[in-house]
Amino acid sequence: MVLFIFIVGLWGCKDEFNSPYYDSYLDSTPPTITIISPMENTTFSGDTSVQLSYELKDDYKLKSFNIRIIPSDINLPEFRDTVAIDDSTFFYNKLYTIPKDTALRYEINIAAEDSLDFGSSKVYFFNYQ
Repeated sequence: MVLFIFIVGLWGCKDEFNSPYYDSYLDSTPPTITIISPMENTTFSGDTSVQLSYELKDDYKLKSFNIRIIPSDINLPEFRDTVAIDDSTFFYNKLYTIPKDTALRYEINIAAEDSLDFGSSKVYFFNYQ
């Protein structure tokens, strides 16, 4: 009888032995970055500002977003921005002012990192005429 109670008790607690961590989550995927604007190889003209829009998602939690814009004219300043995030979804929206009203190519480096330091990055270009 004692053996029967022991086996039933052990069987009832089998999940406790198999997963000893409570409220744990295994984050194994890097964040995703969706480019909304400017799209790759887009050419802008006239207006001297460009809307920067990105959607970031992670299956658990985002930690940061970094953007760097490098004009092809090395004498012009770079644009850099870093945002700390504490959510699974984030929308980045900012108006970027073109530093010089001449035809140039711009390189954009964007990167997102999640709470476990998994990262995603993209490099692409747009043009201003």
